[in-house]
Amino acid sequence: MREIKFRGKRIDNGEWVFGWVSFQHNRAFIHSDDMPYDNAVEVDPATVGQFTGLKDKSGREIYEGDVVRIDDLGIGIVDYEEGRFAMCRREERFCWPVYCRIDHSPFVPEVIGNIHDNPDLLEGGDRA
Repeated sequence: MREIKFRGKRIDNGEWVFGWVSFQHNRAFIHSDDMPYDNAVEVDPATVGQFTGLKDKSGREIYEGDVVRIDDLGIGIVDYEEGRFAMCRREERFCWPVYCRIDHSPFVPEVIGNIHDNPDLLEGGDRA
């Protein structure tokens, strides 16, 4: 069973925080196991992304909104499409499933950034 967790960028200082998410009146909050419920950190709702349960070829966790490179497929954004996490390149109207088990798939992604911190990675036609 995969771990269910989220990330989001703090409203006050822009740092990434990780844990579980709640939404209240169009505001998003990240909670972690080491902080009480009422001490949650407010995050920008647009930056909230769920952990896919997968890691890239370097062992880095992959979240929705990450920009990944898959050899032979190019660069795309990790998104939730058709009931699965996928690397999406919408200019082609196609999403490749994101597989990360090196021993089971030739398509092993590498996280090279995310859409919030590195929008420049999407220039050149690979924008999802």
